[in-house]
Amino acid sequence: MIQESQRVLETKEKIRDAFFELYGTKKIERISIKEITDKAQLNRGTFYVYYKDIYDLLEKTEDELIEELMDKIKDLILMILRDQNISPFLPPLEFYQRYSKFLRVLFGTNGDPHFVYKVKTIIKKTLKELFENENIPKVENMEYVMEYISSAQIGIISYWMVENNMALPVSELGNMIKQITLHGPVGYLKSQSINQEFI
Repeated sequence: MIQESQRVLETKEKIRDAFFELYGTKKIERISIKEITDKAQLNRGTFYVYYKDIYDLLEKTEDELIEELMDKIKDLILMILRDQNISPFLPPLEFYQRYSKFLRVLFGTNGDPHFVYKVKTIIKKTLKELFENENIPKVENMEYVMEYISSAQIGIISYWMVENNMALPVSELGNMIKQITLHGPVGYLKSQSINQEFI
């Protein structure tokens, strides 16, 4: 992979920032390339150096986010499968802070439903590979289990980012996801209820 110059990275970041600022307020089909380049203070020709169209910009940004996200959580998923004591069971807060302007839009009301589908697909693929590597036996309808885990993870994280504005500390969120994954939502609620009785 060719290393991009700092100038190229900065130009692409301007384009992405301008696009997502617009995407946060209206649907993608109502956004023009002229709006993006005007907001980024670039000319239209610069946009076409890096992207074929707006949908290409969206897809490439999503793919970059997913690649980094999966790179960060793969080892964490492996640790939870081995029931190791890890905290938090999430990428560090710095990851979410750096990409929050993109993730909030993608998970929000104007976001791309296909983004969630892509994230779920990759999470399930990763889970399947890790299950096989850890010699976790296959069970009937296992794909439903992986669908449940991936949907729950995405649901909690998107709620935390979009609705909760990341107010809950990432370490608490990570521990909650770990406990719910290991014991199920009902088991988690019961354990929290018991803990409250002793406070």
